[in-house]
Amino acid sequence: MGGGSNAIGIFYPFLSDDVELIGVEAGGEGIKTGKHSATLGAGDACVLHGTLSYLLQDKNGQVLPTHSISAGLDYPGVGPEHAMLRDNDRVSYAAVNDPEVLDAFRFLSKTEGIIPALESAHAVAYVMQNTGRFDHDNIVIINLSGRG
Repeated sequence: MGGGSNAIGIFYPFLSDDVELIGVEAGGEGIKTGKHSATLGAGDACVLHGTLSYLLQDKNGQVLPTHSISAGLDYPGVGPEHAMLRDNDRVSYAAVNDPEVLDAFRFLSKTEGIIPALESAHAVAYVMQNTGRFDHDNIVIINLSGRG
């Protein structure tokens, strides 16, 4: 997710449709370690840059350091659209950890010849971890970016 601009771009056309939307955050080294960038899963509501959203912050409201294998997701906040979609239960958000992201990156690169950005590999990792929740006739869309 990071700030969420790529995700909101793919979600927007589907917001009024009867489809499940899932955003995948950077779980880094694990939520419990504090070394992650899972703002919607572990952050608190706050006002940042004039917008009500979620932020990784300490008890005094100071911004916490973040971690992600992907520089594009290494951000302690998220766009206010995602905060609203989360709070309205329109989009669910999950986190995957760095090792799973690297596995997904390798898998997609080797099997499909698509070299995804590490940001996109988070979504690939989520789908790979959750194959059992999809029926064989489900259509799953992953928003990919990268150089492949």
